[in-house]
Amino acid sequence: MNKLDKIELEAQRAREKIAAMQSRLKEIDGQRVEQENLQIVQQVRALKLSRDELYAFLRGGDMPAPLGGAVPTAAEPETIYSRRDRTRRHEPEDTDSTNTESEGLNNEE
Repeated sequence: MNKLDKIELEAQRAREKIAAMQSRLKEIDGQRVEQENLQIVQQVRALKLSRDELYAFLRGGDMPAPLGGAVPTAAEPETIYSRRDRTRRHEPEDTDSTNTESEGLNNEE
């Protein structure tokens, strides 16, 4: 094997490594975008807005008053919006409904 063949072989190996690293970079970028999207979804869900309130917020940028202008107190039960029938139901405060709410929303999307 002469020097030119060795150089060509080394160049081919370098191209293969570059291709593998570019492929890995695409995977990492995809994971980053996925995590950013998950954070956005979590932040939007934390607002606890109805679809109409969320749409108004995104269109106008103004945060609507909570629950029709009423300020929720510790004694009021948490309002949960059902995506299926778009009705409100009240949960007692001592139950942890956030996990079931987020799991249900993830399954429907």
